[in-house]
Amino acid sequence: MIGLDLTQFLGRLHPLLVHLPIGFILLALIFELKRFRGKGSNFNFLQITWFIAFLSSLFSALMGWLLAQNGHYIDTELTPHQYTGILLVLFSCVGWILRIKNIRLPSFFSQINNFIVLVLLIIVGHLGGSLTHGSDYLTKYAPDFIKLKFEKQKNYKTFEELPIDSVFVFKELVQPLLNEKCIACHNNEISRGGLNMSTVEGIQKGGKSGAAFTGQNLNKSLIFKRISYSQENEKFMPPTGVPFSFHEIQLIQWWIQEGANYTAALSEFAFTPYIKALLLKQYGLDTRAKSWVEKVKLDPLPDSVFIALENANFSWRTLSQSNPLLDVRFQGDKLPTEALSLLETYAPYITWLNLSGCEVKDSDLKVIAKLKNLTRLNLQQNPIRARDLVSLKTLTHIEILNLHSTLVNQDVFEVLKAIPSLKKVFLWNTRVSANAVLKNKAAFPQTEFISEL
Repeated sequence: MIGLDLTQFLGRLHPLLVHLPIGFILLALIFELKRFRGKGSNFNFLQITWFIAFLSSLFSALMGWLLAQNGHYIDTELTPHQYTGILLVLFSCVGWILRIKNIRLPSFFSQINNFIVLVLLIIVGHLGGSLTHGSDYLTKYAPDFIKLKFEKQKNYKTFEELPIDSVFVFKELVQPLLNEKCIACHNNEISRGGLNMSTVEGIQKGGKSGAAFTGQNLNKSLIFKRISYSQENEKFMPPTGVPFSFHEIQLIQWWIQEGANYTAALSEFAFTPYIKALLLKQYGLDTRAKSWVEKVKLDPLPDSVFIALENANFSWRTLSQSNPLLDVRFQGDKLPTEALSLLETYAPYITWLNLSGCEVKDSDLKVIAKLKNLTRLNLQQNPIRARDLVSLKTLTHIEILNLHSTLVNQDVFEVLKAIPSLKKVFLWNTRVSANAVLKNKAAFPQTEFISEL
C-alpha cells in the first residue's frame, strides 16, 4: 500500500514536471534560430540547454509512466501519448549529443532534429491535453466557425421513424452512454472496483462500493454520483477522456428517478418539459401526444388521383407537404355512386371528409365506414337518422362528427357509445334537445356536444 501511494505521489508530479522540458526545448530552439541568423551564440550554453531539456523530459516521462499505473486512463488514448513522449525524450537526447564539442556533423542534421522535436512537442502536448481534459479541450470555447471546422460533433442515434413504445430507454439511450464513457475500465477483463458494466446483470450487481444504480434514489446510485462530482474530486468518473455532458447526466438522472427500469419502453415513462425537449433535439423522439393523422405513414399519391377527384366534383387538399392524407369536400347537391366508389378506392388517404348538403343516405354511410383513417366527418344538412349512423362504429379514429341540421334524435347517444374516439359532436338544429344533451353528458366524459342552449 505504501509503495502504491508513493507511486501515485510521484506520478502526480508529471503535470508539474511536464512544463520544464517544454520551456527548455523552446528556449533551445529559439537560440538555434538566433545562431542560424548569424548573430552568434555560445555553443556551451546550447549544449547545457539541450541537456537540461533532455533530462527534464526524461524525468517527466518517468513520472508520467508512474501516473499511468493508477489504471484510470484508457489504453487507446494513453498509448499514443506515451510513445510520442518517449520519442520526444530520445530526440531531445539527440539534440544534446549533436551539441557536444567533440561531435562534428553537418548543421543539416541539427536542423532536421530541431524540426522533429518541435513537431513531437506539439503532438505530445495535444495528446496530453486531450487525455486530461477531453478531445475538445482546444475547441470547446473557440468561435463557432472554428468549432464547426475542427471539432467532431457528437451524433446521437436518432429514432424519428419509430413509435415511442418501440424505443427502450436503457438499451437505446442510457447504455450507449455507459459503453462510451465507462466500459473501458469496467468490463470482463478489467472490472475496477469490482464493477463490470459490460452486461445488465453486472450493472445490477454493482461493485465493491455498492449498487451502480438504485431506482428513484440518486444518492444510492453510485455511478450517477461519480459522474456528477466536480472534476477536481478524485472520485469523479470518468477520470480521463470526455466527461458526461450536462444533457447526458440529466438523461441518466431522469431514468433513475423514473425507477431505473432496464426493460421498459419510452412510452412507460413520464416526461418533464426539459426531457421532452432533450429527447426531441438529441434523438428525434417526439414524445408529445400525437393525433392519428400524424401517425399514419403513406406514400404520396400520383397526380392522376387528384385529377380524378376533381372530375368527380371533389375539392381536395393535402394536410401538409410531408403528409399525403387528404381533406376532401364534395361540391355538388347529390352524391353519385361513382363518386362514392372513388372515395372507397383511395380510402386510406382520406382523413377529413365534408359531405354536407348532398343527400347522403344510409347506404352511402356504409361506404364511408370503410375510410379507416377518417378523423373528421361533416354530414350536416343531410336527411340521415340516428340508426343510419350505426355503420360508422368501424371508424375507430374519428374525432369530430358534424350532424347539425340532420334528422337524428336522442337515440343518437346509444349509437355514439360505440365510437369512443369522438371528441366533438355537433347536434345543433337537430331533434336532440338541450336537456337530452345534459342528461347524457356524464356517459361521454371525453366528448363535447355542441347544441342549442
